[in-house]
Amino acid sequence: MNPEQIRCSFLVPFFGNLPPYFELWAKSCEANHKNFHWFVYNDKIDDECRLNKAVTLIPYTYEEMISDFKTHLDINIPGYFLRRVCDYRIMFYFIRKIRENLDNFHFIGFTDMDMVYGRLMKFMPDNMTKFSMISANDEKPCGPFTLINRTQLQAIAEYKDIKAIMEEKTHHAFDETKELMHIVSKELPPFCHTAPLQPSMSKKFNHRHVYGVWDNGKVIVHDCWRHKKEGGFYHFSRYKDKPRFKIDTPMDGDKWGIHKFGINDANSWWTRFKMNVSLYM
Repeated sequence: MNPEQIRCSFLVPFFGNLPPYFELWAKSCEANHKNFHWFVYNDKIDDECRLNKAVTLIPYTYEEMISDFKTHLDINIPGYFLRRVCDYRIMFYFIRKIRENLDNFHFIGFTDMDMVYGRLMKFMPDNMTKFSMISANDEKPCGPFTLINRTQLQAIAEYKDIKAIMEEKTHHAFDETKELMHIVSKELPPFCHTAPLQPSMSKKFNHRHVYGVWDNGKVIVHDCWRHKKEGGFYHFSRYKDKPRFKIDTPMDGDKWGIHKFGINDANSWWTRFKMNVSLYM
């Protein structure tokens, strides 16, 4: 299949106030609109809207999710456990496929918001549809970025233990287990590799002393060993909740630096200085 024809969707439930970096996340999505679309389910918005060419916001409450899991899957969500949403999102295809016309997509995925995306199709494997799963971790699914071939999704719903897994109260990060990979890979092989999608976590990079630059749709990752590489995305989860992490960049800016001190205008010499200092602290 021609890569230009491939369509992928990410289903992103997020309960609570959207994070302060949400607009930057959404802008990084937009550059990928020809092949990717993100459906964001949130309980703090009132109306469904197309935020940009790549992102659709959908009002959706936790209580609605509980009801949908019971109605469509006979799964009883055991209360308000936000950490478990990472696993519940795996099942969103089955409860939302008609509403969002998800069968029009070749891949259905899950992803996070504490990240910015680069030119994703550039880092997809050749002949994408020959794979059951595309992940940015080595030999297993990746919480921040995993795509599952839609033709293989039914295997999850039919898995003998899926009801018990979803009804647990304790979070075991099922979304990142090899078990999930094996479930969907009976007919097609998986493609699970850190590089080239996520260079900051690849073997040649120092993943603790690193920063990313979003530059007009590209993501370039740098580390303290002077490695520099373009990738599919940069995940800044370790920094986002620190008091020092400040967001100070124009939302319409064309170049951002993402580092342990925040997200700033990368055209500024001061930002470039802070980024380089952050590599050695």
